[in-house]
Amino acid sequence: MKWISLFIILILMGCGSEPKQKESAQLHLQLAISLIEKEDFPVALKELLIAQDLDSTNAEVQSQLGNVYFIRDRYDLAEEHFRRAVQLKPDFTDAKNNLARIYIETSQNGLAEGLLKEVLQDYTYSYFPRAYFNYGLLEFKRKNYKLSITFLLKSLEKDRENCLGHIYIGRSFLELTENQSAVDELTKSIKFCQPMQIDDAHYYSAIALFRNNQKDLALTRFEELIKIYPTGKNRDNAKKMIEVIKKGHL
Repeated sequence: MKWISLFIILILMGCGSEPKQKESAQLHLQLAISLIEKEDFPVALKELLIAQDLDSTNAEVQSQLGNVYFIRDRYDLAEEHFRRAVQLKPDFTDAKNNLARIYIETSQNGLAEGLLKEVLQDYTYSYFPRAYFNYGLLEFKRKNYKLSITFLLKSLEKDRENCLGHIYIGRSFLELTENQSAVDELTKSIKFCQPMQIDDAHYYSAIALFRNNQKDLALTRFEELIKIYPTGKNRDNAKKMIEVIKKGHL
């Protein structure tokens, strides 16, 4: 009889520890979210992995893991965790929206569109401008530039300072050879993108100026890019364009 009593005690102890583990996981999750907001992604990831070990069924933990891996350009791992979040919580609209973004980045356009349609059917979803942005990005990748502009403009109705929204509208105008509209939109995007250290606004606005035969202004914009973003991803291409413009002046 003693072993039966011991077995019951062990079961009760196990039952009591699970809520504590979930509670501890939630604390690590909240700490990770605050670290993500501070852009301390390595430490945030450590906290999220601890939270996952403590509670592998927490959909929010899986979603935040997806966010961190997306930021670090690990789309394979981000997809894995966003998919897991949706499996754990089928009505997790934000995770679906983020998973759709991963599908766009990895050229799984059909899967992305299916998820975005679901997301936009959830009228309780407060981050719907992100869904419209994702749909606009999807159509841009498909080279449906007019449709891309339509969705991106919808995203900007509630999020007017969305740097990438303005950039992709401007780039869509470039693809449509509506160069003056591209200049206007991409110049507007600079004030939203510079605080975020995104050099695309400078680069594509300079390209738009160049194509609009405003080569002196384009040269100035390319030079600004190199000065403001010395390690920017568009720095080398900007240098090449400066050489092209200067040779044209000779």
